[in-house]
Amino acid sequence: MLGRLEDVSYRLQGNSIKQKVDALLDAFEYGQEGIELVVNTLSDRTREVRQSAFLLLCDSNEDIARQAIWNYLPFAKMQCLHTLTEFNLNCYNHEQHHPEYFAIADFNNTLVCYWDLTYKSSCVNVWNLETGQQTKNFVLSNAHEFGLGKEGRVCVVNFQHLLWVLDIETQKHIGTYPDYLMSVVAPHPRCFTVCPRKQPLVVAGFSIGWAGEIEIWDYETYTRRLHYQFHDLALVPHGQSWHSSEIERLRNYASPFLFTPDGNFLVARFQQKKHSILQLWDLETAALIQTLDNLPLLALNALAICPDGKILACGMREDKMCVWELTSDRISYASSDLESSPCIMSRDGRVLICCTDNYEIIVLDLVTNKKLQTFEGHTAPVVYLAMSSDREFIASYSIDKSIKIWGIPKPVT
Repeated sequence: MLGRLEDVSYRLQGNSIKQKVDALLDAFEYGQEGIELVVNTLSDRTREVRQSAFLLLCDSNEDIARQAIWNYLPFAKMQCLHTLTEFNLNCYNHEQHHPEYFAIADFNNTLVCYWDLTYKSSCVNVWNLETGQQTKNFVLSNAHEFGLGKEGRVCVVNFQHLLWVLDIETQKHIGTYPDYLMSVVAPHPRCFTVCPRKQPLVVAGFSIGWAGEIEIWDYETYTRRLHYQFHDLALVPHGQSWHSSEIERLRNYASPFLFTPDGNFLVARFQQKKHSILQLWDLETAALIQTLDNLPLLALNALAICPDGKILACGMREDKMCVWELTSDRISYASSDLESSPCIMSRDGRVLICCTDNYEIIVLDLVTNKKLQTFEGHTAPVVYLAMSSDREFIASYSIDKSIKIWGIPKPVT
């Protein structure tokens, strides 16, 4: 076995990307020593090899693999790979439009932007993160909301009270008419979110005054997982204040719903007079397990699951950027120097990425409280951030009408 492990190690030192990836697959047959070889490959010069090693470690239950993922912080080597300014929108005035949805599809390293152009027309752009090339540009008619599911393999589209699921590669409906249509509660605009991970879940809701409903559906089986009626509360939709400027409405956007990275929990955000309320739902049991109230000036941006099982939330609280634990409401990080939305976290809660009023993007290690990287280049407020699950790419969208893709450049050959 030692001789075969030495052969795997030798192949990992070669120049062929395919040979290295094949060797990584073989390394897992040799227990902890093989996993150590995979861990060492996280520092490889080639992105494809690093990504393969990261994904393999994610599938391992060994402590050494989990620790390696926790410690993988490649941000210091990142720089701007591409700046995108051409969006190919089918509209009269491009300057009046900004994306309504901005996310990275992890399964194929692409950036997906959804634009709601008019009442009956919307557009989806897809870019390859590594090359910066646009790979798809397709139009959706009769769409109000959009979200990616199944690691980006499908998108769920909402119009009035109907949802339908498309294959993101082919833009074909999944199912046959009328079976691909789902009828859910009539959602107020922006009260709609899709679980981005493996679970095929979508949540939709609406408020009329201080009452409304929430439903969670499995969009593969068309079964309802949860139905909740609320009173004396209101969901907080996108663009809630029509008196605010377009910039302020985008910068202050926070979805009323967020799924945890594992898809096992849902957090719903409500407004009650001058305070915000957060509810945490267990999606396996459909039980409400926590309610946090009396939270003034709250914008919830992202959730994470720590290795010890704690659920972290990040966002703006009382004019500060905060990270807090949901079940105890204990604030673990707060900064009055970072007073802009948006912010995102790595799935395990190790890394926080946020923005400054100087249009900088800051990457922070929440364990050591150290700054890992500062990205500069935008000339206006940043209103969207996304990070790939393997931490190889960060994408940002600014009011300056540009998208920047950040990552580790390819080595010069």
